[in-house]
Amino acid sequence: MEKLQTLAWILIGLALFIWRMIQKARATTQREKQERRFSKPDSTGKPRPVTPLPATSFEALLKQMQAQNQAEKATARNPEPTTQAGRPLPREVAPTPYSQEKTDMPARSLEKAVVYRSLEAPAHEARRASTLPRAAARPADPTDYWQRQAALGSENRRQEQGHKLNDLLRNPADLRNAFILSEILKPKF
Repeated sequence: MEKLQTLAWILIGLALFIWRMIQKARATTQREKQERRFSKPDSTGKPRPVTPLPATSFEALLKQMQAQNQAEKATARNPEPTTQAGRPLPREVAPTPYSQEKTDMPARSLEKAVVYRSLEAPAHEARRASTLPRAAARPADPTDYWQRQAALGSENRRQEQGHKLNDLLRNPADLRNAFILSEILKPKF
């Protein structure tokens, strides 16, 4: 007898379980039907009704969509905030930012322009004169600073520097600057 009671309790529990599952399924389908009737909510939280798809032309469908968008825009607009007296609240307008940076400068390269020259042609024209001494060999690199300085000679450099200093000291402004510089550089004993 006890076995029959246990079996009866199991069957009653199983029947209750099945009945609850059926009730939940009905509630879910009812909720889904309700959701199908309305699409996702708009920005205010109200569900939008789903319009049935018409079997019309593209132009009619386009007009319908535009009308629906206009209606949404009209309902989405919030009225202007007003004071308690009914006047509109003043709106602050931020000043437009501006920059003093000049951005319209054209871009230019800082690299030196490349001068293309043929390697077949000599770097300079060879001069032949009876008064010029003959060179035994050309310098290896005509752009080398130290080779050019050695070729000039120390005597020519001294004379050039002397002439430059004499020319500078003839100008009163340069003479004054030289005097001030000598006073600054004097040892202070």
